[in-house]
Amino acid sequence: MHAIHKIFFSLISLSFLGGCSVLKTQDPVYSAAVITRADLLSGEALLGPKAKDMILPEDHVMQINDSMRQYLNRYVPRTYVETTRVKVLARMIFGQGALGMTYDASQTHTARDAFLKTEGNCLAFSYLFAALAREQGLKVSFQEVEIPPEWSSVGDGLYYLSRHVNIRIHMREARDLVVDIDRINYKSHYRAWKISDDNAIALYYGNKSTDYLYDGDYENAFRYLVKGLKLAPQEAALWSNLGVLYRMKEIYSYAEKAYFIALKYDTSNQSALSNLSVLYDHMGEVEKSEYYFRLAKEHQMKNPYYRYHQAQEAFDMGDYDLALYHLKSALKRRKNERKFYNLMAITYAQLGDEEKASQAWAKAKKLVSYP
Repeated sequence: MHAIHKIFFSLISLSFLGGCSVLKTQDPVYSAAVITRADLLSGEALLGPKAKDMILPEDHVMQINDSMRQYLNRYVPRTYVETTRVKVLARMIFGQGALGMTYDASQTHTARDAFLKTEGNCLAFSYLFAALAREQGLKVSFQEVEIPPEWSSVGDGLYYLSRHVNIRIHMREARDLVVDIDRINYKSHYRAWKISDDNAIALYYGNKSTDYLYDGDYENAFRYLVKGLKLAPQEAALWSNLGVLYRMKEIYSYAEKAYFIALKYDTSNQSALSNLSVLYDHMGEVEKSEYYFRLAKEHQMKNPYYRYHQAQEAFDMGDYDLALYHLKSALKRRKNERKFYNLMAITYAQLGDEEKASQAWAKAKKLVSYP
C-alpha cells in the first residue's frame, strides 16, 4: 500500500490525531548523510540530465481576473457594511441564480477555475472565497480542521487520506465566522488551527501531484510536489508523498530519506510509517518492515475513529463484546461524537443490557443539537 495524503477541501481545518509523541526510529538502511534534501528536490535521480532544465509550475492559485472583479463588484459592493459583505458574498458563491457552487471532493481548482466551473473541493472553495473576500476588504485566513480520518483507494496500490481546510473570517466588530463548503459534514467542535497562505497553496500543488501520480505522469507529479515543498518545507505529508514517488520508481534510498524527513516533522505520521513498512518489505528488510508496521498500527489504534471503525466491523460480525471494547477506547479520546454512543447503545441492546443501552441513547440524544 502506498499511502498518499490528499486534501479534499471543505472549509474545515485538518489536524493529525495523536500529537507529537516521541518516536524511536531504527537506523536507515542507506546512510542518511549521503542523500541530502537538495538531492531529493533536484530531480536528477528521477529525471536524469533534463532535471537541470526543470521549471516548477506556477498556477497562480489565488489570482482573480477582471471578469471576476466585475461580477464581484456587482453582487458585493465594498460600500456594504462588513457583516452584509460576508453574507452577500456567501450567497453569491452558493446561491442559486448566482454561482451556485457545488462540492466535489475530487476537484482541486485554482480560484479562477473554481469560479469558472462553479465546483470544487474544500481547497478550491477556500481559494475562491479568500481571494474574493480580500478583494472586498475582508480579513480572512485559512484553517486546517481535525476531521475523522478517511482513507480511499484509487487502485494501483494507492490510498488517499482525506484532510480538510476552511476559511475563518476575522470580523472587526463581531465574532469571527467560519465558512465551509461541506456544510453537511462540518462540525464546529472539530479542532481547527490557522495555516499560512503558502501552506494552504502548497496543498493545491500536493493534490495536483497525486493526480499526476495516479495517471503515471511522474515528471509532473514530481514538479508539483517540489513546488509544494518549496512553499511548505515542513509539510510532512508532502515529504511522504515524495517518498512514494521515489519508491514507485524503485529509487529506494531516496524514498527512505523522504520518509525519514516526514517523520522529523510529524513523528506520528501514519502515511510515512506505513510507507516505510512497504518500502522495507520491497527491499527484503523483513525486520524493519515489521517494526514500522507495528508502529503504524500502534498509532492507528490510538485514533478514536479507527477504533470506531473496528467496533463497527466487530458489531457486523456479531462480536458485541469486542465492539464495546473498541467503543470504550474511542470514547476515552473523543467524548462528543454522537455516532460512538449510537453504536454503543445498539451494541448494549444486542447484549440484552437495556439499562446501559438507555444511558448510551440518552448521551447520544444530548449531542443531537451539538453544533
